[in-house]
Amino acid sequence: MLLRQHDPNPVSIMNEKSLSPFFMVCDHAGYAIPDQLKDLGLPEKDRYRHIAWDIGIKNVGEQLSKLLGATFITQTYSRLVIDCNRGENNLSLIAEKSDNSLIKGNQNLSSEQKHDRINEIYSPYHYTISTLIDERLATNIQTIFISLHSFTPVMNDGFQRPWHAGILHGRNNQFSMIFKEILEENYQYPIGDNEPYALTEQNDYTVPTHAYQRNLPYLELEIRQDLITSTDQQFEWAERLSLLLPMALKEYQTQCKL
Repeated sequence: MLLRQHDPNPVSIMNEKSLSPFFMVCDHAGYAIPDQLKDLGLPEKDRYRHIAWDIGIKNVGEQLSKLLGATFITQTYSRLVIDCNRGENNLSLIAEKSDNSLIKGNQNLSSEQKHDRINEIYSPYHYTISTLIDERLATNIQTIFISLHSFTPVMNDGFQRPWHAGILHGRNNQFSMIFKEILEENYQYPIGDNEPYALTEQNDYTVPTHAYQRNLPYLELEIRQDLITSTDQQFEWAERLSLLLPMALKEYQTQCKL
């Protein structure tokens, strides 16, 4: 067993029984590390920087959940413990190194140690998402799958990322592209198209598993971390999204009727 009684639950849910069409998740919301892992051998500065979690996005999602009355599911533990947006066979599921930092507590893990992290953190998170989506679909609740992330302004190659937000998309991207167009019409700064990352089925797990497989409209949104550092910034983005997401849904519904 990995998690002890005093360790936090791996999954948190807001508005579980919501009828809102927007169903939101956040794979990298938290930075908790199970006590048994002894901080993964990391200094404090690494445990709280971008390699450990998506800075600022949880609070954006919580505010947005309140504004829309939408379900919001978050994963509590650091992605350095296990990355819930990677497939179980992906080499970066449990990173041994991230942005030039060696993750000492992830070196030379046994199959049993990896299994404990999957079984106690990763699987409950994805099981919760699957269960709630299937309950919604069984009762004909319209579901737009929203995956929220944030990205660092500068990566280890020193490149200054110019985008304020990015829309990641792959298959069945009609809703994503509608939202991107509406965001660009209502926000004057650069928006990335599959930037700073491209959504791929080889590296990404959450959207392909929960949205693609059910043929759900989806949006994977990345917001630059320096734009959602403060409470005011987080609320500003949540308020913006609470206005633009319904606009995108209305346009999506119009296009689907054509």
